[in-house]
Amino acid sequence: MSIVTPASAAGIRHDNIGAVQLYNLAVDEATAGNFTQADNLTAQALSIQPNFTLALVTRASVLMNLRNMTGAKEVLDKAMAFDPEDANVLATMASFKQQNGADREALTYASKALEANPNLTEAWIIKGTAHGSLGEYEEELKASEQALAISPDNKLAQSNKAYATGMLNNSKKSPVNPLIPLVALICGVVLAIGRRR
Repeated sequence: MSIVTPASAAGIRHDNIGAVQLYNLAVDEATAGNFTQADNLTAQALSIQPNFTLALVTRASVLMNLRNMTGAKEVLDKAMAFDPEDANVLATMASFKQQNGADREALTYASKALEANPNLTEAWIIKGTAHGSLGEYEEELKASEQALAISPDNKLAQSNKAYATGMLNNSKKSPVNPLIPLVALICGVVLAIGRRR
C-alpha cells in the first residue's frame, strides 16, 4: 500500500534540503523493500536535521520492518518527544504497539492519530487490525469501512473488512488479517524537494 502525497516545501531552510533529498531517497528504497538502504539514508538525513519528523517516522518504520524493535522504539521516543501531536508519529507508534501485542495501547495511539488527521488511512487500518486482534469485530468492520471511504482500493482495508465480516457471520474460512506494512506510513507524506520524477 503506497499513498504518496507531496507536501509543500515552503519554510524548509536551505541547509535542510540535503536532509529532504536523503529522506525522499529513503522512501524510494523502503517502497522497493530495500530496508537496510532506507535505514542508512534516514540516518544520514537525521544527521543533518535531527528533528526531521518524517525522517524519524520513516526510520522507525524501517527498523520495524528490519525487526529491530529496540531501535524502532528509541527513534519513536525521539519523534514523540519532538512532535507528540503529529498524526504520522502517533500512527507509527500505534503500529509499533500493535506489532508488539499491545492492542489496547495501539487503539489509543491510532485514535489520537485520527484526531490529528481523520483522513489517515493507515491509522484506520491499524485501529481495525487492533480491534480484530481483540475480537472486537464490529469495531474492526467500522474502522475498515472508514479506511475504505478514504482509499476504496486499499487491499489491507479490504482484507480487514472481509475478516471482520467473516467473523461476525461465524464464517468457517481461515481469516487473513495481515500486519500493517510500514511502508504505508513511510509513504504517507513525501516532501517535494528532490523528488525524482
